Amino acid sequence: MKSDEDLRLPVNDGIRSRGWEPLNEYRICWRIPDVVGVEDRRIRVAVEMKLSDWKCALNQARVYRFFAEMSYVAMPSSKQHVILRNIRDFNSLGIGILLVRGDLSVLELLRGGKCEPPFSQI
Repeated sequence: MKSDEDLRLPVNDGIRSRGWEPLNEYRICWRIPDVVGVEDRRIRVAVEMKLSDWKCALNQARVYRFFAEMSYVAMPSSKQHVILRNIRDFNSLGIGILLVRGDLSVLELLRGGKCEPPFSQI
């Protein structure tokens, strides 16, 4: 994978498979998540996509919990070793992890914790 955009199609497909509408680069609360999944005018999930900078992605995904019921980081599966070494950081913040494989399938490595965000209405 050469850019974050290579992750977008499989992430959007995963959001659609849950019955939610994916919105790309949706601005909310002075932030722009790469993808949000919307249902009934509520943001069900926000996803930050990164090729390698897991710390930056984790920090951004943490902020998304102010407006999304669940928050995830999506990265290529080739970064699984780095993610596994730091999985406690994700788990302690309730941030889920999606790994996108070379065949564009998505593995939910860690489920995002569900919350009731104060600003989830759109």
